[in-house]
Amino acid sequence: MFPLHLIKNTLKRAIYLPYLDELIQQLDMRFGQEAVSVVRALSILPFRVHLISEEMEKDVYDYYNTDMPSPETFRQEMRLWKSFWENQSDKPESITSTLTDVRACSTLFPNIMKVLFLLALTSVTSSSTERANSSLKLIKNDLRSTMKEDRLNALLLLYIHRDIKLDFDKIIDDYA
Repeated sequence: MFPLHLIKNTLKRAIYLPYLDELIQQLDMRFGQEAVSVVRALSILPFRVHLISEEMEKDVYDYYNTDMPSPETFRQEMRLWKSFWENQSDKPESITSTLTDVRACSTLFPNIMKVLFLLALTSVTSSSTERANSSLKLIKNDLRSTMKEDRLNALLLLYIHRDIKLDFDKIIDDYA
């Protein structure tokens, strides 16, 4: 029989420490500096513009300056943006409503509109893994538990991407 302290140390090295490393990596990836910069850029929205600080403004500039049409005017543009929206009674609350609002002129605010456009394109989360796992439950059942990996992958792709139209005649010709 093995001593208890040896079993604890082995389990700690084999399971617990790798688990903690993976958890820390996932948290860094999810809540890293890039995610913080993107979240700070949301303070540009008109209904939140009064909350933006110098540090947040600098962070937005540092993250998006390579994509801005004229980054040297970003600070002045932000001052105008803040003062403009402070005097408005009804302020857009989402990225899309801000982008489609007539008052948010891309001629006056080209950098801010570019940042908002990029924010609209930024994905908040990815559900491809969850979708694949739920599809796997439906496809890999007792009847199909002996199928090869290539066939399982093909069935999963067909199930996930149902919107793709298939040419059944071509498939039959290829199979024949």
